[in-house]
Amino acid sequence: MRSSLLFIFLVLTTFVIKAQQPWRQGEMQVRVFIENQAQADFVMTNNINGETAGDFVRCYLIPDELSELQHQGIRCEVEVEDLNAKSAAMGERGVPNGYYTVEQLHAIADSLAVNFPDICQVVSMGIGTGMNELKALKISDNVHLDENEAEVLFDGGIHGDELGGPENLIRFARDLCYDYGYDANITELINNREIWIYYCVNPYGRKYMTRYNSFGVDLNRDCGYMWNGEGNSSGPFSQPETKAYRKLLMDNQFVIHCSYHSGTEYISFPWSYRSAPTRDAQHHLQLAQLYAQTSGYTNLPYGQGYNGMYAINGSTKDFGYGAMGSISWSVELSLSKQPPAAQIVPIYLKNKPSMLKMVEMAGYGIQGVVRDSITSKPIPALIFVDDFMCINNDPVVGDFHKFLPAGNYTLRIVAAGHQTRIFENVVVVDNQATTLDVALPEEAGRFAWRIISTYIPGNNPQDEGNTMGALGPPDEVRYSLGKNGYAIIDLCDTITQGDGPEVEVFENDNTPEGYMVMAGTTPDGPWILMGHGTGNEVFELEPTGLPQARYLKIKDSGVGQSQVPDAGFDLDAIGYTIRPPAIDSTATIEGYTYIDWVYLIEKAPGAEIRFGDQVVYSDDSAYYRIVADTGWVNLEVHWNMFGYLYYPVYLLPGQQLNLDLIMDWMESATWRTWHTELLLYPNPANGSVILKTGENEIPVSITICNVQGAVLDRIMHPKANAAGEIKLEVAHLRPGLYLVVSMDETGQTSIGRLVIAGN
Repeated sequence: MRSSLLFIFLVLTTFVIKAQQPWRQGEMQVRVFIENQAQADFVMTNNINGETAGDFVRCYLIPDELSELQHQGIRCEVEVEDLNAKSAAMGERGVPNGYYTVEQLHAIADSLAVNFPDICQVVSMGIGTGMNELKALKISDNVHLDENEAEVLFDGGIHGDELGGPENLIRFARDLCYDYGYDANITELINNREIWIYYCVNPYGRKYMTRYNSFGVDLNRDCGYMWNGEGNSSGPFSQPETKAYRKLLMDNQFVIHCSYHSGTEYISFPWSYRSAPTRDAQHHLQLAQLYAQTSGYTNLPYGQGYNGMYAINGSTKDFGYGAMGSISWSVELSLSKQPPAAQIVPIYLKNKPSMLKMVEMAGYGIQGVVRDSITSKPIPALIFVDDFMCINNDPVVGDFHKFLPAGNYTLRIVAAGHQTRIFENVVVVDNQATTLDVALPEEAGRFAWRIISTYIPGNNPQDEGNTMGALGPPDEVRYSLGKNGYAIIDLCDTITQGDGPEVEVFENDNTPEGYMVMAGTTPDGPWILMGHGTGNEVFELEPTGLPQARYLKIKDSGVGQSQVPDAGFDLDAIGYTIRPPAIDSTATIEGYTYIDWVYLIEKAPGAEIRFGDQVVYSDDSAYYRIVADTGWVNLEVHWNMFGYLYYPVYLLPGQQLNLDLIMDWMESATWRTWHTELLLYPNPANGSVILKTGENEIPVSITICNVQGAVLDRIMHPKANAAGEIKLEVAHLRPGLYLVVSMDETGQTSIGRLVIAGN
């Protein structure tokens, strides 16, 4: 007991110390003046945490780091000598007077949801470090539904000491709700968009006036796209705050994504990890220019983060664009990270027109819904437009939206298990949406849907970093992992362990390279090795011991040079196989046994019920209960040589079926022969299947039905060859499990289970 109390005391003591020391011991805020490329390279390679602010870099340094910079001849000026002391001076509020506390931000958000329930919803994002609740607001008509509408995300406060973002966002949310139904523009936007406001990404940081969370991690270095271990991050999405952030972006399809910071005035768009421009650089420039022109700033500069701000890895904007395809950026609101409270509202009013304009622009370009051509149900899909970064549609609603200016475009729609379709000369007009609804027929082949996280040691600027080259079917367009690099893949589907390989990796080049494949049930693992490969290889889930998995991690073997084009394994595509669900679970049947004497029906206690190789008897009250495997179960009931019933029933997993068994009266009732399983091959089948019959057992009919019992096909008086084989054409059937029922001239029935292969 004493040891348990001691442990609790140590934990609580550690938490108190952590709360009192939200910055590293001795950490300072320092202006660092970079005068040449060598100095810039030194700062970058030593993972110095900071961001550009005008003509200097604002860095966060402990004494040893400051000494290192000064030793390199880099000029430094200390702005805040003791950041922990500054945080402590804020007292219990955590923020200066005039700013909202975290609790006040939550209270305003809750109040908006209560007072405007038709258009405003509080969405819990989980629990952050320091046991702080993470919340976001969704604002839209029919707010509790996921509709075919363009989505926009505004977030702020990922660096807790940058106070302007949450202030800006909670006021924007309040104005949207208050002005709905009164302001025509706002009403139109709320009726036709889904607006997400994640107003305080790092509540611990705001409470204790620090850029870090309670574990001392800079969350804007912890995202997974081109992660590189900066900002004390131990791995991609290592923190609860960034896991919640990832889930928000993965669960939604944001056309435009604005993240708010403070410390300078600038719009910083991807890439931040490399100097090369993005595929959508023209779209970033166009919208950034529009944001700046619409705002109330006299001069709001904009540009690529790597060149215009500060080179970093693991940022939210690189993840939002690189993994999700959003037009993602960060907006620096003010020169000061904590401007006087009197400036809060003026700063918001400078940005409000631009925020409304971004909500509007998110609905312009190309939009549509991707469905299955037979069922008309929405299906997950990848949408490629020209050479721009691809996007995913909403797998539930099926809708996609991509911002595009006026022009003619080519779209390629790729969906697992469906035929790829290409649409050329799709015309887009400025400030309008071109709708292209797509119906895809089924076709074999399932391939990777999304890359979530990537790591290239040293970034390797010599390679183009074409992550989307690994998505969709093999096309000889590849993503090079980098020496010792890796990628984490979302298949969108869940693969299930079975006979034969579940995963196929494609490299398709003349210099096969080595790698390993790992599987996991979450995007964070744990990662269990499926196997090692070179070039094109297939892999099974069986060695992992996992019954199923959705995520894969592909890691380069570490051979060769690192800073050259195409370094590391070149990933062209990942194919996978979906297996039908097992049907060997159990279900329950219960009821009473009866005998039909023609002139009356009465209970028949002691009736013998056979199913498979099991036998049960009804009790003295004629009640019976059996537990059977799911699928088709063939019940044969016999009673005192007078009653007989044959009754096939299909059971679903976990089903509890009430079924009274009424036997027919007959003279000298005897047990009949039941053929429990037809011989079908090949099985799984694709195109056609052979039914093997015995001598003189040619059926009068063959019925194919789905597992719910619906008849899909029936062949009367089928023809068999000399070997007693009947060929059945099944190319029209979709992948899955089916029942084949054969009936002979006496009415005897046999059933076989048939699997139609998917790819």
